[in-house]
Amino acid sequence: MKYELLGEYHAFMKQAKNAAEKRFAVLHNLAEQIRSLADDPAKTIDTEIEAIERAIAEAKAAEFEMTAAIGCVNETARLCGKEEITTNCFKR
Repeated sequence: MKYELLGEYHAFMKQAKNAAEKRFAVLHNLAEQIRSLADDPAKTIDTEIEAIERAIAEAKAAEFEMTAAIGCVNETARLCGKEEITTNCFKR
C-alpha cells in the first residue's frame, strides 16, 4: 500500500468531515434565526434578509467544499483500496 495515498485519503476525509460540520452548523443557526423571526412579529424579514443570504452563501460554500473533498476521497480510495464515501456518510 502506498502510504502517501493513504495520508491523502485521510486528509481529504478530514476536509470533507469539517466542511460537512460547517454546513450543518450554518444551516442549524439559520434555522434558529428563521425560527426567531417567526416567533417575533415585530422583527421584519427585511431586517434579517442580508444575514440570511450570507448564511445561505456560507452553507453553499461549505457544501461545495464537502462535495469536492468527497470526490478527492473517492479518487484516492480507489488507488489505495479503501471504501468510497457519499454525502450520506455525514448524516446526523
